[in-house]
Parts: sequence; C-alpha cells; structure tokens
Amino acid sequence: MKNLIIAGAVALLTTLNAQAQTQPSTLDKAWVNLNVTQLNMQLDLSDEQEAKVKELDTRYIKRHEALEQTMPKLSDKDMSDKTAALMVERDREMQKVLTPEQYTKWDGMRQKGTGDLTPEKKEQMK
Repeated sequence: MKNLIIAGAVALLTTLNAQAQTQPSTLDKAWVNLNVTQLNMQLDLSDEQEAKVKELDTRYIKRHEALEQTMPKLSDKDMSDKTAALMVERDREMQKVLTPEQYTKWDGMRQKGTGDLTPEKKEQMK
C-alpha cells in the first residue's frame, strides 16, 4: 500500500512538473495580459491583432522559460545571445501582425527600454 501511494505521488508530481513547463506561470500570464492591454490602448489593436499579440507573447515566454531550464545551464553570454535572438524573431512576427504605423510606434516605445544595450545589439534588434 505504501509503495502504491509513493508511486501515485511520483506520478502526480511528474504530471504537475510537465504541466508547469508547458504552461506560463501566473505572473507570466499577468504580464501578457498587461502588455496586450497596454498595446491595445496605445496602438488601438483590432480584436484579431490583440489575439495574435497575446498568442505571440505567450509563445515567446514559453520559449524563454525553456532556455532558462536548459541543462546544462547556459552561460550568461549564451543566455543573453539566445534571448536577443528570440527578441529579434518576435519583433519580425510583430511586424507581420501590426500595421506599418502601429509597428513604427511600437518600435519607438520598445526602443526606450534598450538604453543599456550596445549599438550592435540595438542594430540586431531592428
């Protein structure tokens, strides 16, 4: 009986761990909702754009979390490089979702938060 309970607990923990790795955390979900709301207010997104941005944000959060859980652990430089590559990829997808005017405005808003990046990194992000 004891072995059966232990086996059940291990199975439950394995399932919960697998779900945790595929589902964004509550904090990540809150960030996605806040980001989409902010973009909607500033860029006047259509319902379709709003849904696509939400899906995009969620997908890239999952990909970034997967990088953080990579074993062996990535070096700071590798993590930074891979995160920058994800951002470039996400930016290209955002350009497909937003109108040219919206993208220009969004890009200006996004660049405000990159003051500490090197010129090379900023160029890569374009």
